[in-house]
Parts: sequence; structure tokens; C-alpha cells
Amino acid sequence: MKRSLLLLSSALFFLCATLVAYAQDPVVASVKAVPMQKAKVQAPGYDKIGDALYEVIYEYRVNTKATGQLSVRSEGNVINVRTAEAETPEGQDNNVTDTFTTILQFGPVQARFLDYLSFRVDSLVFAKAPDDSLSKASREVDRSAFFFEPVVFQNWPEGSLTVDDILVPGIFTYSEDMALDWTIEDGRKEVCGYPCQEAKTSYGGREWTVWYAPTIPSNSGPWKLCGLPGLILEAQDTEGIHHFTATSLRKASCPIVRVQDAGRDKTQRDRFIQRKNAAGGNSLNNVPTESISSISVFKNDNGGTIKINGRVTVRQTNHAWVPLELK
Repeated sequence: MKRSLLLLSSALFFLCATLVAYAQDPVVASVKAVPMQKAKVQAPGYDKIGDALYEVIYEYRVNTKATGQLSVRSEGNVINVRTAEAETPEGQDNNVTDTFTTILQFGPVQARFLDYLSFRVDSLVFAKAPDDSLSKASREVDRSAFFFEPVVFQNWPEGSLTVDDILVPGIFTYSEDMALDWTIEDGRKEVCGYPCQEAKTSYGGREWTVWYAPTIPSNSGPWKLCGLPGLILEAQDTEGIHHFTATSLRKASCPIVRVQDAGRDKTQRDRFIQRKNAAGGNSLNNVPTESISSISVFKNDNGGTIKINGRVTVRQTNHAWVPLELK
């Protein structure tokens, strides 16, 4: 039997209170943990959003298609990216799966979800790592062909999601209500060693099925999927295109932080999604040339990346872009 659950703000307070007992939970305590590093002094270039207690590594997979070879051309006053048709051998298809490594930091109040490479840069800063280690990690961010661009803050400000994302050639930020209308299902299975229950919701033009762990008292989850009475460990849209799966859980290594404002433009969620989908993701298509002052090119095995104006990275591959949000 299905039970409808519309989460109210009071549920958030309950979850935050129960998180105090989290460390004593035998299920959670069984996870091999690394010591938490409490930052008493603000790291330069960052604003502290909140404390993190735990971190969850998620494998994010996107089923898409290989589209052929890329070419980048300047045509008049705009830059366009052309993709040749993929040549598919007889008896084969051009289906491919792009795999990303992402991470969720969560604490008693806020959470942050982002690409693992970006998180590693932050953790090295707070660990006061040598400059060469930090430079190497930053280069890996620039060169990565498969990188999860949005940085999502859950319950910051309270009851809202804040998203920092790229739309070439700029960096944008917007906020939206974090409340989702969930339906709790009877399905049960184990994910990452934890007993989980099934739940469903609709968001951004897609239907989502998730598996959350009631024994882990956090209302957080991957990307923008949150608000259940337990940590979401797996999520997949009904078309089987987008799939988040938790692979490990550990004690937090640094607080929840945000890179200090480096020219982020405020926008509205609907306007941003509409423009990004029309542009085909973080593409150079139809970018006015007068908005570009410098370009750096990095090649890799999957195509290459282009850094615009020293701060916005465009990742070009021959795989079709499939948006998480359709509307």
C-alpha cells in the first residue's frame, strides 16, 4: 500500500535532533571512518556554511550516446561547436555511459553536493596541503571531461536549495524551495550495506525512484533529492538515464563551505534551466566572442576542456548532453 508523505518543516527539526544519536548508531558506527578535521580558522577564499558530520561518495551514471567528432569554429561574432555524426559499426549501437564521482557532505543542519574533484581541492585547502598538491588537484578539475558542474547546498538558507552552476561564459546562482512531494512505497532493498525503503517523486520534468535508509537520520540525498526520513542512498529516473548510487560513507574531513563570490550572477531557477537546456549544457554554442577575453585549451582522452576568461571551464566531449532537469 502506498502512503503519501508531504514533509513539513517540523520533520526537519526532528531529523536534526536525532542526528545527535547518529554516532552511537551501531549501523553507522560500523562504517570505517576517518577523523573529522574541525576548521577553527576560516580558510582564505571560502565562506563557511555549516558543520559536516559525514560524507557519502556517490557514483553518478548517465546513459547517453556517442555523437562523433567535435569541431570548434568562430563564425562571425559567435562561437559554434559542430558534432559530426557517429559512425556505428554494423550490429553495434552508439550507446555509452558517462560516469562521475560525486560527494555529499551533511551535518545536523546543512548539506552540500558536488563533484568529488572539486571537493578534494577544498579539503586540501583546509588540510593546508603543499602548494604543488593543491595545484595538481586544481589541474585535474580543469582537465576532467566528466565533471558534475552544479554545487548544491541543501537547507541553505533554511528550507531552500541554493545552486551554483555554470552557463558559459558566466557563473550563476539561484535558490528554490527544497520541499518535494514524496510517496513512500513498500519496496525494500539493501544499498551500500544499509536496509533501504523505496520512495517516489516528480521533479524537473522527470519521475524519480529513490531508496533511503531510515537507520541513518538525515533528510539529505544526492543532487536536489532530499526531504525523506532517512539518507537517500540511491536514486534513478524512470527512464533509466540518470542514476546515483552511494558507494561509501565516512566521517567528514572538512566543513561545508562555499567558494567566495567570484562574480556569480543571481538568477531564477526556471530561467537558468531554460537557457542551459537551449544551449545544450555548458557548450560554447552561440557564445558572443566579445564576452571572451582569454581561452586556455586542455586535451584529454575523451575530447578536451576549454577554460574561458580564466574561470569558467567548458568540457567538450563527443557524448550527447542529457539534462537532469527537463523543465
